[in-house]
Amino acid sequence: SPAKIRIILKSFNNQKNNLKELAPYMHKVGLPESRSLYTVLRSPHIDKKSREQFSTHVKKVFVEKTAETHELAKKFFWLKRLRILGAQYEVVINFKTRLGKKIGCSCSL
Repeated sequence: SPAKIRIILKSFNNQKNNLKELAPYMHKVGLPESRSLYTVLRSPHIDKKSREQFSTHVKKVFVEKTAETHELAKKFFWLKRLRILGAQYEVVINFKTRLGKKIGCSCSL
């Protein structure tokens, strides 16, 4: 029975160059970008009007692949060795057992 491997990539920069390292037959979906604004006072004393603003943009991509359950160890080893620089990724694996129960596990790399 096939298992689904789902990967969520999070990065500060654009992941289009890093996604070329993934297999071309993986299903890729872009997720919304999250943005955080930070305002910092320039002076530690009285000049409250003098402020500086910084922002961080986190881009997310959802990737899904189907694999057979006996290939899961190979696919997980391949994901661990995959070098996606500057990215944090979360891996979720869902599969069915012989008893018909759905099992899912997740890990962050």
